[in-house]
Amino acid sequence: MRASVLAIGDELLSGKTTNTNATWISQKLMVVGCDVVRHLVVSDDEIEIIESLNTLFNYKIDLIICTGGLGPTDDDITRKAIFNFFNSDSHFDNDYWEYLQNKFLSIGYKIPKSNKSQAIIPSNGKVFSNPTGSARGLLFEKNNITLMALPGVPSEMQLMIKETVIPWVSKKSKKQNYSINIRTTGVPESVLFEKINNNNNLDEIKIGYYPSLLGVDIRINGSNKKSIKLFEKMIISNVSEYIYTIGEESLEELVVKKMLNSNITISTAESCTGGLIGHRITQVPGSSSIYQGGVVSYSNKSKLTQLNINSNTLKKHGAVSKEVALEMAVNIRTIFDSNIGLSVTGISGPGGGSLDKPVGLVYVAYCDHNISKVEKFNFHSNRQSNKFLTSQSALYLILKNLIKNEK
Repeated sequence: MRASVLAIGDELLSGKTTNTNATWISQKLMVVGCDVVRHLVVSDDEIEIIESLNTLFNYKIDLIICTGGLGPTDDDITRKAIFNFFNSDSHFDNDYWEYLQNKFLSIGYKIPKSNKSQAIIPSNGKVFSNPTGSARGLLFEKNNITLMALPGVPSEMQLMIKETVIPWVSKKSKKQNYSINIRTTGVPESVLFEKINNNNNLDEIKIGYYPSLLGVDIRINGSNKKSIKLFEKMIISNVSEYIYTIGEESLEELVVKKMLNSNITISTAESCTGGLIGHRITQVPGSSSIYQGGVVSYSNKSKLTQLNINSNTLKKHGAVSKEVALEMAVNIRTIFDSNIGLSVTGISGPGGGSLDKPVGLVYVAYCDHNISKVEKFNFHSNRQSNKFLTSQSALYLILKNLIKNEK
């Protein structure tokens, strides 16, 4: 099956909003054997939308996923454009309007009259449910091509893709597809490519590299399950030191899950990350059982007064040093009486660096009842990147030690 993604919205073209929806949709469709062959972005303009649909319906594709413009405001004209394209009459769904009124009242609001547009249904198409929002999806067919229109709000769109689009694609797809996602961190895409592709014949398998600030996902796809599993085994043997999971889980999810399973607690002392590690851990449901607390000790004064760092250590080695990082980890563990103490200190930039301690220098320290260790990293000159890379390195250090302790 072949698909195109049509994203609608002035905010996407102006750069105010990044089109992450298209990327997410492509990844999810690929898993179920649907190849996305085209992304198209157009403005909130009826003529532009209709012209784009005319173009897409002349391609050799099976499915068009359209996102955006189904809301109640004046610039949400996708519904009108699609109805006009398919010469569809509009009918008002009184039952759905009553449902929307009650839904708004349940959260303490009187529904605006503008939301009536979301109760409009087509005469020659279908609607499908939106479990979390008010804009239902639209489904039309023409020339053996199916159009499925969804709202652009990511949380709504993603749930609708999972509950409606994916089952539809799985049922219609002529080929069975197998997909495995391998998540790595701490290694460039080019290094992974050299280690993997120099050793294998890729005739039966599609391999994709998806780099991000936090790591590289390697996704392998194919119709032969045995070949996929053999290729997965080869990748693991070649780059195992960089792999943290086979699947879709984030590092923080894995860390929290392992700590919950082992009844282990953790506390954090953060300098250069400003609380980002604690934030990522507490984003995971259930983390309240394992996360004892944290201290953001950004200044030298707070390191002395809140973390009880030895003043001589701070004076002799400086705040960004393995010695201070280690004391931070040991002391935070004691302060919160946790099984693990984790600390980070570094120079985020863009200023503040020196010849001996350049921008991007970071120390991450780990402490439990058996070991205390410090790892040194040299990242970039970009402040935001350094914070995220530091948090990723810290979480990976925790995970590696949790796995080691299981053995």
